[in-house]
Amino acid sequence: MVNLGWLPFRIPGIIDIIDIVVISFVIYKLLVLIRGTRAVQMLIGIISLLLISYVSGIMGLITVKTMVDYTIAFLPVAIIVLFQNEIRKILARMGTNPILQFNTPTRGEAGIEQIVKAAEILSHERKGALIILQQIQGLGHHIETGIRMDARISYDLLINIFEPKTPLHDGAVIIIEDRIAAAGCLLPLSGNPNLPPHFGTRHRAGVGITEETDCVSVIVSEETGKISFAKNGMIMHYKDTSLEGMTRHLEGLLKMDLKNAPQSRLLALWGKLKKRSEEKGNE
Repeated sequence: MVNLGWLPFRIPGIIDIIDIVVISFVIYKLLVLIRGTRAVQMLIGIISLLLISYVSGIMGLITVKTMVDYTIAFLPVAIIVLFQNEIRKILARMGTNPILQFNTPTRGEAGIEQIVKAAEILSHERKGALIILQQIQGLGHHIETGIRMDARISYDLLINIFEPKTPLHDGAVIIIEDRIAAAGCLLPLSGNPNLPPHFGTRHRAGVGITEETDCVSVIVSEETGKISFAKNGMIMHYKDTSLEGMTRHLEGLLKMDLKNAPQSRLLALWGKLKKRSEEKGNE
């Protein structure tokens, strides 16, 4: 047996490798989660403070190092305050891990067809609509902001809810499995700076709720009549607005496990759906 006692470091074992892989995976997931948000600039600022402290210590800048070190001492509290939204998202997504999924929703094809049929008619009549389909994560807090209904899904009921100048048409409809849970619900607006500037409150709310939960949003534009789907903070417009095409796309989004896929795979799947939609629209 070769004696490696002379080495200045310890040869990593299986536990060390597992430890490194787990930490690397957690850091990767955190970076993917905060990418494109204001948290990135905050993270850069925190890293800058740490670098200033290190460099000032080497150069003997005692006063600068002391002031920076006092600031760094409050970083744990500052991180909790500044990153509270991101921390909430992380904890919520941990609860939707496939290993922990005990309450997978069941949704019939008939319910999806009713939703798509309503969106198709509203699109043709240029009436805005926002329909949220709950998945694993509950939307109870948002349901409380609207009017509870607990009604069976039907396209004519959805059309009546989004009739202009009625009390509920400006809010969102939240659907749980095959029931309309509530209407006129208020949703958080997306703060994503990369969204098109012409997006109004309805589109930003439809995207914002998907940034915080794993739901799917169906959005009908009042100005253009375009139908869009949103999931995981990403929005997609469809040219294929046929009943069959929209139903197929919505079923695909509800079944796709985008949240747990690598970012590259997510974008690839999203691009594939978009390309298929454009091809259908050109036929």
